[in-house]
Amino acid sequence: MTVILVDPRRPALVPVDAVELLTGDVQYTEEMPVMVPWSLPSARPVYSGADAPVLLSSDRQHPQVRARLAAGERLIAAPASQPGERLVDAVAIMDKLRTAGPWESEQTHDSLRRYLLEETYELFDAVRGGNLNELRDELGDVLLQVLFHARIAEEATQHAFTIDDVADALVRKLGNRVPAVLAGESISLQDQLAQWEERKAAEKMRNGGRFSCVDDVPTSQPALALAQKVIARVLSAGVPAQLIPASIVTVTVAADKDAENELRTEVLEFMDTVRAVERAIAANRRDADVSNQLDGAAPLGVVSADEWRRHWPVVVDEPLDDPLAPELVSGDDDLLDEVDAVFIDSDDEEFGVPELAVEDVDLAEPDQPSSVEPQ
Repeated sequence: MTVILVDPRRPALVPVDAVELLTGDVQYTEEMPVMVPWSLPSARPVYSGADAPVLLSSDRQHPQVRARLAAGERLIAAPASQPGERLVDAVAIMDKLRTAGPWESEQTHDSLRRYLLEETYELFDAVRGGNLNELRDELGDVLLQVLFHARIAEEATQHAFTIDDVADALVRKLGNRVPAVLAGESISLQDQLAQWEERKAAEKMRNGGRFSCVDDVPTSQPALALAQKVIARVLSAGVPAQLIPASIVTVTVAADKDAENELRTEVLEFMDTVRAVERAIAANRRDADVSNQLDGAAPLGVVSADEWRRHWPVVVDEPLDDPLAPELVSGDDDLLDEVDAVFIDSDDEEFGVPELAVEDVDLAEPDQPSSVEPQ
């Protein structure tokens, strides 16, 4: 006497050890899909007549399954569930909700944006709080957003994709970014990080390249996070810290100030400046016979600190206490020496910046800070 348990998600997949047994007298439990018993020559429902030598089921908790196993009958079962199999159930539920749910069927990528942001913040709070039960629940809420957006994308008239396409893209990305780790090789943390960045850059090149070091930085993130991301990007691209303006390094919060929008505006303007300087550097690097080449035709590659300084259009506006900040020009006897340290490319017509002469400098009173601005 034998009990054969199949996977309820794939009831037609039978363990190889059970194939021969299914050719004889078989009973099946009522949850089995009708096509499965129809495919068996001698199958009959459970409770019909005497017990058959073989009971086929997908429900380990079925009374007949439990009774026969308790009596010592042989068990042939499908392999144990693998991690992630419940994700299949989640995908199926999302599909049903999208198809039959009055609210779910009306949602779009745009209408779900606020929920995605809200769930992300709640997940952040759960991580910070350290409660694993809350963390599990909030991860589920974020997963729902992923499944929801992927299900909506299936209906797109152009460039449609499925949740499997999302998973495939992730698997291929990780396979390309960390091949040594996935191959079981020993690798140091530094080498892994370097490999990740190198292969990430290669991916960008294959996808058309990223001309600017601040391209693909998500600008809709909170202003402070945006500022931190942009600062990290430009520093890694070789921009001297002295060129980062004080207005995005130091944030003032006050009741009468909209600090969020003010900081965002400053960061976006700084990003525009970086892109303009990159275009100027690209133009300066061109040979005479390719003068008509488009500015963004190819990534810049390595840019030296000197190149950044020579093409930078303005001087940082205020002194910074932060280690990133330079000493700025003040109205004292060293003023002209300080001006000599400002690098402005007078040949760059894109910015329209004239040469900085002594008469361009507004000499303030000694107790008043002065600034250097191109006229």
